[in-house]
Amino acid sequence: MNKIFVRRDKIISNSDNIEIIENKIRFLNNGKYLVEYSDIDDINLEYYVSNEISVTLFESCFLENIKVNNKYVINNGNLVVNKFYNVNNVLEKIDIDLCHDNDKLDYKFSNICKNNEEYLININHMAKSTNSNICNKSIALDGSKLNFVINSNVGREYEKSILNQNTRIVTFGNSDSKISPNMYIDCDDIEARHGSVIGTFKDDLVFYLMSRGISYKDSVKLLVKGYLFSNINADNDLREKILNVIDMYWR
Repeated sequence: MNKIFVRRDKIISNSDNIEIIENKIRFLNNGKYLVEYSDIDDINLEYYVSNEISVTLFESCFLENIKVNNKYVINNGNLVVNKFYNVNNVLEKIDIDLCHDNDKLDYKFSNICKNNEEYLININHMAKSTNSNICNKSIALDGSKLNFVINSNVGREYEKSILNQNTRIVTFGNSDSKISPNMYIDCDDIEARHGSVIGTFKDDLVFYLMSRGISYKDSVKLLVKGYLFSNINADNDLREKILNVIDMYWR
């Protein structure tokens, strides 16, 4: 798989399918790309998808602190983002621009929050018939603080666009979790949906698994795995890393 490593202020890649100029990454061909973040603090990254290219990103970071501004620019292309974080602290601002008619974005993020994490996601529909699907699934551990602010923006002339926001946080113990789903729409001919849920796994789900002879601890662990992996498509290496993280918290 094409790989991109972001370490401090350096971007390193083994792929001839991308062009890197300073902190700008431009994709030249269709494909799947693994993006690993490590020890990034106050960095600006820009991803460009254009010329009818379809790109799938697998982004991940483990155990580090993150302070980053990520910008995704789609101009006559399609982008799928599969993303997983398990880090110490996060302050992340994401700007997504859909610039050409029929551009499409699927942004799928899962994480296990253990300390303080803040996410600001701005989705800008800047052409007709654009489609954005934002899905966040989080686990908030005891004592954590997690905040999502999601802003979808559509101007008056960008009709036939589709907007979807779906954010869910499953809490364990006492956590300070917030979701702010905002949609700023000036056009009537728009399809828009959003859903936001903060809570725990339903008792009847745990009871059902335990009725099949599975212990309480293993039942919760199964639910955590299913919940996180139902949102993201992970390759074998990333899947193994996520499973190791789950094993660390639910021994």
